[in-house]
Amino acid sequence: MSISNQAINLHHMLAASPKLASYSGRGMTSKQDILVELYQAPLGSGITFLCTTGEQKDLVAVPARASSVVNTLRNVVVGSGKTRLCIVEHFLCAAALWGLDDLYVMVDGPEMPLADGSAQFWIELFDGAGIERKQIVCDITLPEVVSVNKGDRSILAVPADNFSVTYLMDWKHPKIGQVWKSWDQTQDIKEVYEARTFGMLKEHEMLGLVNDVVSITEDDFTMPLRSPDEPVRHKLLDLIGDLALSGVNPLRVKARFISIKAGHELDVEIAKKLQALLCPQ
Repeated sequence: MSISNQAINLHHMLAASPKLASYSGRGMTSKQDILVELYQAPLGSGITFLCTTGEQKDLVAVPARASSVVNTLRNVVVGSGKTRLCIVEHFLCAAALWGLDDLYVMVDGPEMPLADGSAQFWIELFDGAGIERKQIVCDITLPEVVSVNKGDRSILAVPADNFSVTYLMDWKHPKIGQVWKSWDQTQDIKEVYEARTFGMLKEHEMLGLVNDVVSITEDDFTMPLRSPDEPVRHKLLDLIGDLALSGVNPLRVKARFISIKAGHELDVEIAKKLQALLCPQ
């Protein structure tokens, strides 16, 4: 099938799918206009990004899978061919927390909206559009221990009765230091989704994000934190979003995920192993 015929079929597929929500605004890092539209996808199909390309706005399908990831330097970038889509992890975390497992996500633009750097933007979009939060049943058994590591960073997935995530943050910074944080489904999802991203002030100055997200100076932050442990909570947010690249909602997996100082690179590596283990087809 030619690329143009594939694009036509994808447009027809969207036209036949129930539209759930939409957003249009300015991309934080690209400074370009962005349109995002969410559609209900068939049961069991998972989440697929449909990215526009070229002057004709043809659609390219990019499954939300670890195998689609092309870059993890500052955020998670997925792609197919020459098509790229940045900052998918916050959306994927929000979708997992809200129980949205099967979606077509049409994106006209190079990135997903960053907003304040948390996943709260997406939760509010879901809620405001009347998308019902679904009850998540922890029904996927992890058959064996899965692990990845690089230097002093590692992630371990251990079979358990329920889903949980734990993160060890160890930063030589007076307002961060060494701290453990865990979350499971008995706790409020707000503890995860409201935690904003953070980064060094110099890098945010370069990206033009200083007034929009939390920046780190040598001894403080550029704006008040929502909680003293907001940085490590955001690490849990990123981890959940990245684990969704396994092809299943991570909150359905009976496992305890323990991350030691890891980031997107190792998150995606363990998601690849989970994808092969849980979604081999």
